[in-house]
Amino acid sequence: MNDLRKATLTTLEVAEMMETEHWKVLRKLEGQEKEGKHIRGYIEVLGDNKIVVTDYFIKATYRTEQNKELPCYEVTRLGCDFLANKSTGEKGVLFTARYVKKFYEMENSTTNPLNPQIASGVAELGRVTDRIMTKQKSEPYKIAEAFKMECEQFGIKLPDDFVKVPEYTQMSLMDIMKNGG
Repeated sequence: MNDLRKATLTTLEVAEMMETEHWKVLRKLEGQEKEGKHIRGYIEVLGDNKIVVTDYFIKATYRTEQNKELPCYEVTRLGCDFLANKSTGEKGVLFTARYVKKFYEMENSTTNPLNPQIASGVAELGRVTDRIMTKQKSEPYKIAEAFKMECEQFGIKLPDDFVKVPEYTQMSLMDIMKNGG
């Protein structure tokens, strides 16, 4: 699967698959205060041990029916594997079966959305390229070619007619003199 398209489930979906409440999943991930003691969550343990947390869990939010924004996490396949390994018994087996099937469906879907963080990075790269090439007085079609090449390096397919090469270009007297005209 293309790394740009990071398939995830929300902790809301994970809670449903685990047949538990969402707040309990968040508590496992974020930790809690209990009887005056801090009980570390999975995210804190991973981070403290120099393990890239976003390979497993990505901080996010969701909107309730009352239009309130509340915290949740996007859980990657690695994150689901992690949670499944921490689950035992019948519920653990059922969660594993559910998330494996869901990821299989997402990975074999042609409509898997582009990872927003990477899409944002590619868009910023395009803006920087445009600014630099515009300052250098590059032709618009050359800027479009550069952006298309950048997108393709990240697995983003643009339409074949994205770059419109003009049939003719205006030459200046300096261009003619440079070319020995």
